[in-house]
Amino acid sequence: MLSFNDAEEQIVNKILDSLAAMDCQQINFSVESVLSFSNITIYPQECRIEINGESLTLSRRQFALLYLLACNVGRILTKEQIYSHVWNEVVPINVDETIRYHISEIRKKLNELAGIDCIETVWGIGYRFKESK
Repeated sequence: MLSFNDAEEQIVNKILDSLAAMDCQQINFSVESVLSFSNITIYPQECRIEINGESLTLSRRQFALLYLLACNVGRILTKEQIYSHVWNEVVPINVDETIRYHISEIRKKLNELAGIDCIETVWGIGYRFKESK
């Protein structure tokens, strides 16, 4: 059993209250199956993406970011969630700029190859993958 003085107990209670108030959601991080959408196929075991039968070349982190979003179609992922999963670093560095840059590069490559816009910015929150039509 732990015992705390009044000040320590208040801090512990604030931490517990903060944790209880957090909206924790399960995010799918599995790297199992091939994902297929109308014109995009993602092969996670091979780190390969095909769009209308043509290969799309992405860096390792760009691939991981796109795959993470695609595994969670329609779900908004915060920049912090994306960074935590893709970069897996203890101390996050320039999260906003890092994510924004990589999203921009992925969008540019998707657009150049097939005119696809499947990553939606949800202002003030993060990003989500949407199936292109």
